Amino acid sequence: MREIEIKLRVRDLGRLEKQLTENECVLSSPVFQHDVIYAKVDAPTKQKAQMGDITIRIRRMPDKAQFNLKQQKSNEMDNLEYETEVKDPEAIHQILLTLGYKPEVEVKKTRKEGKLGEYEICLDTVEKLGTFVELEKLTTDDADPEAVRNELFKVLESFGLSRSDEETKGYDTQMLLL
Repeated sequence: MREIEIKLRVRDLGRLEKQLTENECVLSSPVFQHDVIYAKVDAPTKQKAQMGDITIRIRRMPDKAQFNLKQQKSNEMDNLEYETEVKDPEAIHQILLTLGYKPEVEVKKTRKEGKLGEYEICLDTVEKLGTFVELEKLTTDDADPEAVRNELFKVLESFGLSRSDEETKGYDTQMLLL
């Protein structure tokens, strides 16, 4: 499945949450997420992702953990994504170390998730980075990413958000650039 998303910096996350609620978007309670992103031991630290790059992540939350692999398509917000819940994240960590991967960067955030029509929406407060909204659509592998991006922008613009606040880098890349 292909995930195409946009991410915007948000100055007033509380106001946006109120607007979403008024438009029948039900958001989850806040959940703390601790992401560890892995890179090959011999790979140079990347500060700019490229088409075909693979990102591997273990996400720990209070009640579960997930293993995730993304392969970049047209940009950092357009990926083939595979994700599964894992029973033992420490075992996955050890497997990755054995396969020649190392923890490269950590991202800690508090997230509220919801559905906005056919879209997934996330309101994030990311340590060291600030507040963001992500809107994503799961598509077929051959979807036109620019058409989907424009569709997503129209949705967020209806809440008074602007394309000029777009963040084109993932949280992991932003952390590497600090």
